[in-house]
Amino acid sequence: MGAGFLAFGLTMILRPGYVRANLDRFADSWKQGSWHPYKMPDWGLRLAGLIGIVGATLFFYIAYLALHL
Repeated sequence: MGAGFLAFGLTMILRPGYVRANLDRFADSWKQGSWHPYKMPDWGLRLAGLIGIVGATLFFYIAYLALHL
C-alpha cells in the first residue's frame, strides 16, 4: 500500500499533466460531461501528490512498527 501511494504521489508531483490526462480519460469514459480533475491547477495536483507521499510514509512507518516490535 505504501509503495502504491509513493509511486502515485511521485507521479503527481513530477508529471501532473499525465495524471490529469489519465483522470480526464477515466472521467469521460465513466460519465460524459462530468466534473474533470483537469480543472485542478498543477500546484493542486502537486499538493495532492505530497499528501500521497505523506500517506505512504505513514504506511511504511506502520509496517516498520509492526515488524520491529
